[in-house]
Amino acid sequence: MPQTIHSLSQTDRQLLLGQTIAPTANDDSGSSSLFVALSEGRYEDILRSPAAKAIFGTDLEDGAAVDPSFTPSDLGPYVTDLVLSYIQAQGASAWTEITLIGATCLSAFVQTNWTGPEFSLDPVGLLPRLLAERWKESFTTTAPLVLEEGMDKHEVGRRAYAAHVYLGVKQSEERAQLDRVLLRQLSVDGEDAYSMAPRPMYLYLARLLLVDIPNADADRLAERDMATPMAHWWSARVLLIQQSLLDYPSQTLMDQIIGHFAKVKQSLPPSPASDSAIQSADNTKDSAQTVPVLDDDSEMPSFERSADDDNGIPLTSASMAPNGHEWDSVATADRDLWARYLLELGVVYSQHHMPLDSKQCFIQAQAASGLQWEMTGAKGKRTRFQTNDITQLVLLAKSATRAAGSNSAGQLPEALALNDDTLLEKIKFADAAVEEHAGQERLQATDECILLALCLNVQNENAAHGLTTELMRPFVSRVLEQPTNWSVYTMGLLLRSRLETAKMRTAERATLQLQALVDQITHPLPSAQEAGAAERLQYLYALSLPSQWEFERELANQFMTMGVIRSALDIYERLGMWDEIVSCYVLLEQNEVAQRIISEQLALYPDSSKLWCVLGDLKLEPEHWRHAWEISGQRYARAMRSLGAHYYGKGDYAQAVECYQLALDLNPLFEKSWYVLGCAAMQVKNWELAAKSFQRVVNLEHDNGEAWNNLATVYIHMGSSHRDRAWYALREAVKSKYDSWQVWSNFMTVSVGLGQISSAIHAMTRVIELRADKDGAASIDLDALHTIINSVTRGRILVGLDEKQAVHAEGQYVRYMEHLLVGTIEARITNSAPLWRAMADYWFWRKDYRHCLDCYIKAYRCLSQMPQVAYAQVVFSDAVDAALELVSMYENLGDKTQVVRVATGADAAVPELKAAAIEQPVCADWKHQSKMMLRALVGKAKDSFEGTPTYVRLTEALSALRQA
Repeated sequence: MPQTIHSLSQTDRQLLLGQTIAPTANDDSGSSSLFVALSEGRYEDILRSPAAKAIFGTDLEDGAAVDPSFTPSDLGPYVTDLVLSYIQAQGASAWTEITLIGATCLSAFVQTNWTGPEFSLDPVGLLPRLLAERWKESFTTTAPLVLEEGMDKHEVGRRAYAAHVYLGVKQSEERAQLDRVLLRQLSVDGEDAYSMAPRPMYLYLARLLLVDIPNADADRLAERDMATPMAHWWSARVLLIQQSLLDYPSQTLMDQIIGHFAKVKQSLPPSPASDSAIQSADNTKDSAQTVPVLDDDSEMPSFERSADDDNGIPLTSASMAPNGHEWDSVATADRDLWARYLLELGVVYSQHHMPLDSKQCFIQAQAASGLQWEMTGAKGKRTRFQTNDITQLVLLAKSATRAAGSNSAGQLPEALALNDDTLLEKIKFADAAVEEHAGQERLQATDECILLALCLNVQNENAAHGLTTELMRPFVSRVLEQPTNWSVYTMGLLLRSRLETAKMRTAERATLQLQALVDQITHPLPSAQEAGAAERLQYLYALSLPSQWEFERELANQFMTMGVIRSALDIYERLGMWDEIVSCYVLLEQNEVAQRIISEQLALYPDSSKLWCVLGDLKLEPEHWRHAWEISGQRYARAMRSLGAHYYGKGDYAQAVECYQLALDLNPLFEKSWYVLGCAAMQVKNWELAAKSFQRVVNLEHDNGEAWNNLATVYIHMGSSHRDRAWYALREAVKSKYDSWQVWSNFMTVSVGLGQISSAIHAMTRVIELRADKDGAASIDLDALHTIINSVTRGRILVGLDEKQAVHAEGQYVRYMEHLLVGTIEARITNSAPLWRAMADYWFWRKDYRHCLDCYIKAYRCLSQMPQVAYAQVVFSDAVDAALELVSMYENLGDKTQVVRVATGADAAVPELKAAAIEQPVCADWKHQSKMMLRALVGKAKDSFEGTPTYVRLTEALSALRQA
């Protein structure tokens, strides 16, 4: 039976949207107080509640709670038993409390590792006293640091780390062992969780309560879903945070996240949201690619990249969003809920590097929220001494409902001033109306999240380029103008810092801003000057906000780009980022130091697969990768990826295939690994595996032109039955590899073979445009050109069409061919006799005899004007053949008449008047022209070739003309 999920209640909605829930006077239920406390960010109150104590066994007597041999691996079964006992005692309604406690554990973990401020409760304090004493943290938290009067916030970052900083602080051995075991259990698909993430027990407990325990039994899951429909939304969130801990994305987690979002959709109110916005993650799995239907060949396909493709997004929201009026009939509260749902789903796709899917979700979210925005240009100045206003990009945006209220400036992250002697802090627009509209109207926080998401989508869909930066900047500037939320403002400042790192005048501010953003989490301020936990987490899941260690990694990376390697190294070493540490020492040409550091760590943690892989990467010794694979129980995918890359580089493609298959069986979300596997499979001629690999690449990264091209090559090798698929793959390839003549040449060849003549014409045109300046006539495939011309002139393209369709199709092809022959070939290439002869056939079919004869004349001149014609037998023979062929064409076409348009005197004075159409001979003096041509060739060749058979043929033809 299909599972029924109830609609979300009002309190469910408020909690999911991060809104504060007012306490109800006449509701004394335990879950009601938990709803209120969670919405207000009072997580410790929830974790100290009777329900939490019951499911964690906080107040159990030591003997009844745990066995003396209790290990970290026993924690899951222990909590599971307590949860099931609690449900049995309290009934199905207990699932609401369990879900809220799981959400609280998740929030506590996120507060500790993402947003701050400091959370004082150690998670082992939730367990019985015996375990809490055994596993307690080895340091005690202190009161928040009090700043001296007048000190800037970012100055805190220059102080020594105090006891209240969790990240990088050494723990007791027992506590460290507990964290290692829990992080190992949070690892998925052979991808390790970040080894120094503080307090992983919170995330482990959140996953246990929200995902593992309910999903262990179908009846239990159905009971939970009936009791609390919001649980799937929280489950998706906890899995997304778990995904953020992994070194690389996991296919298993992604499938689960998308599955939970699909379940959430069942509990949402009806809406016009497109079902395609929610798709199964199976689109990245193996699937038999259907044979594509070839296009109607009478229409020229369009492969040119539009402005939208180049910019990542259209310049106006109207052309991007679906019809916003579809949402007019939906209640405002329902629209807010749908906007948040689609936004969070889009963030999931974005974090898994699926820009097309994320963009679709963001478009739907914009329509649901009613956000209106437009990217336009306005005159303004960017520097202090600029005298003339020039056009600047500006984003104008307006929410459906005006946001009310404002944040206290002290509770927002500090935005550092630029303080540059040349650049202005922001663009000064000449039009006061633009200046006012660009930043005065406050946006809803959800709409600001949408703008930031669209901004990131510009980056995801385009390569790193100055134009990309300029397109992203207006989004960020609009969000920073009127801050509404701590996390949204933090994300805006982070994006601004990323955009400013590339320019010399703004790089310093970018670095200091990153430092300030790190400090606001690692060095808490007095509570009166800080935003509370509830505000910080309110929009976290609708943003791509990095974790604390990713923030610091980004700061260290910025130090690296500035050449401050020592400071970067300090951060990497404290965070245990061994790949980056090795890169730093290699850059400093201190490989032996890097090896010593990794060896010291291996002495402490000999079972660390990651460290063995880092050592293998450093020394390029495959036995280290093999050892990492074995000690992980053949579960560490990175070891096989590294070993596969090693074998591929050595040319051992069979071994590379084996290694990559093992790695991808564990975690298939690696388009680069699939790509290399496909290349290796091509080398060993395993075409089925190669096709599967490249299909996976293009499913994960649709714009990978190289993968599409290789996929087409594989299909060609698989035989004629796969040629249609090859054509489709190449059609996709040329969209991304628009400037690659090799890909266009492949597309032309396959199109010719399939009779897709319009595509072949377009492909040949593009090849010539790309190659003609350098390679000349070599850029044209004469066999393909002959096939194209024959298909057009012999009516093959009209087979199966009725009379009306045939007339239309023939007219289309005439335009395509004349653009190719006149606008492309004749305009660029004039020195190829075979090319002129090939084009002459087309003009003869068109009965344009003058043009046809002109092609034969030019073909002859290409040979007769070569210096070798006077001494090289081969060249002379070719020239004679061309001359005699031209004489024959003169004789056949010279006396024919052709309608031509001749400008009269009136036409010359008045260009609008049409020229007069009259009949004229194609070449009235063709005999004279023939004689002159043959006489000239005889004169060139007489000294070298007189008496030869070829020379005799030439003189006999001249004599015959004289006697005629």
